Amino acid sequence: MGFQNILVAFDSSSYSNRAFRTALDVADANKSKITIATVLTGIYQPSIGFSMKYNKDDLVKYTKVIKKTVSNLESIAKKKNIKVSLKILQNPSVSTAIVNHVNSNKYDLVVMGSHGRTGLNKMILGSVANNVIQKVKSAVMMVK
Repeated sequence: MGFQNILVAFDSSSYSNRAFRTALDVADANKSKITIATVLTGIYQPSIGFSMKYNKDDLVKYTKVIKKTVSNLESIAKKKNIKVSLKILQNPSVSTAIVNHVNSNKYDLVVMGSHGRTGLNKMILGSVANNVIQKVKSAVMMVK
């Protein structure tokens, strides 16, 4: 089974960096392309809580930061001749954003990092990884 179109869920954490490097290895072996997906979950406003209403300046600022981070990853991929693209998703729920995007597009593999939380921490914080695994139609690779 070949993986031609890989999505990497990326949040700039060490876990997502390891997931990206693992996806590079898979892409290199399969001559695949990689889409890096990151999710803007909203901004906190003390009066109303989280809101998805970004003003234009904030959206430009966040996009610039994300693109700078991803450009470093693109440089690494370019050395291996792997094409990388960026998809910025917006949703208050990271897992919902990833699931909806993956299920609406043709990805053969989703690669994502896992914090490895267990017990009470997992119950309180929830699990993006678990939700994605349960709800996407394509293969999922978890990297710790």
